[in-house]
Amino acid sequence: MDNNRLEMLVEELGASEQERKLWRKLLREAVSGAGGNELRQALREPLCDLLQELGEVNLGAKLKFVIERIPTFPTAELLPLILELCGELRHHSEQTVCELEHMLSELGAPIIRVWTDVLLVPLIGGFDSDRAQALVERLLERASTTRAKVVVVDVTGVSTIDTAVGGFLIEMFSAVKLLGAEVILTGIKPEIAHTLVKLGIDFRMVAIARDLEDALRQAIALLEEERKQRRQIAWAQGSNFSGEGEEHHDT
Repeated sequence: MDNNRLEMLVEELGASEQERKLWRKLLREAVSGAGGNELRQALREPLCDLLQELGEVNLGAKLKFVIERIPTFPTAELLPLILELCGELRHHSEQTVCELEHMLSELGAPIIRVWTDVLLVPLIGGFDSDRAQALVERLLERASTTRAKVVVVDVTGVSTIDTAVGGFLIEMFSAVKLLGAEVILTGIKPEIAHTLVKLGIDFRMVAIARDLEDALRQAIALLEEERKQRRQIAWAQGSNFSGEGEEHHDT
């Protein structure tokens, strides 16, 4: 095919300058006379770009038009390559969707380190079982790696919680306690309180705060109490060592 005919075909195919550029590259490679793996490699990039630009249906319709206009078009090499690229792009799209879902899940339940020993988990929007389970896993990992002593869970931004999600929250509270951290729950609406009571939550394992400000005050108080206990233990151990040393000296 001479260059003039190729350019005329490109003009018929391309709705935009970018699309015409891609078709020009594809057609030149297709009629170059190459074959086998060399041709497949040459066609791969422009074909992939056209597939992303047009989608499978539109590309298929335009390729049918090309094949009708160019009898020597390398259809045998092109069709398997199209199927291969479609599979790769679908897989990539599925991965992208999963990544977006993960990102949205994290945005809906960020885990914020407000102080060295305090994590804040503001829950936002609706929660289903999958999202709740993902939150539990992320929080436990974060609480473990940061060695948090207090976890504040703020449910102000949650409208309702069903029994399944409520069960996950109770599981989360229990697991956080097992890691050695205290849990403070704030922003509870009457409906959420009813669900948690119905599920039999043990309110001895979680402190309740009126609002976020009150929750942070409680967190500070818990940290101060924990530090005070550590100082008392250290002082008692120091006194014991001192007493043992004096007793040994007298002997």
